Amino acid sequence: MKAIKKIIAGIDFSVYSTKVLEYAAEVAERNMAEIVAVSVINKRQIDHIKAICREDKPSNLTLEKFLGDETRRRIANMEELFRRLVPKTVTARITIRTGVPFEQLLQVVDEEQAELVVISSKGRTNFHDYMFGTTSEKVFRHCPVSVLSLNLRE
Repeated sequence: MKAIKKIIAGIDFSVYSTKVLEYAAEVAERNMAEIVAVSVINKRQIDHIKAICREDKPSNLTLEKFLGDETRRRIANMEELFRRLVPKTVTARITIRTGVPFEQLLQVVDEEQAELVVISSKGRTNFHDYMFGTTSEKVFRHCPVSVLSLNLRE
């Protein structure tokens, strides 16, 4: 079995994200592995902001301002999660991406040469996910490494 040295934790800031990071931290600590926590600003959200910017002229909202603010907010939230959940002995980094969530997660897996992905089978959902499949389903189908999907439904 291949040693686990790098773990990708998919963080969408849903109620399940805490458990995903806790589990990734536990696995990382046991294996002396690094965590790369990935949060993706969804392309659909970006498209909505672009539409608002086109319709609401002049506006103090720009796509660049939104992306900057959203990136800073996610980093601050992730740092707080790290402080609470990741032991000091575990190396953890934050990666914020924009685009289609499953595509970005898979790209980070490839770039980081990770051995494991930890995600939740339930997170932010909507009608689009119901019709076309969830991020976790797409990660399962296309991921080149092992995927640990936590079923956290109560």
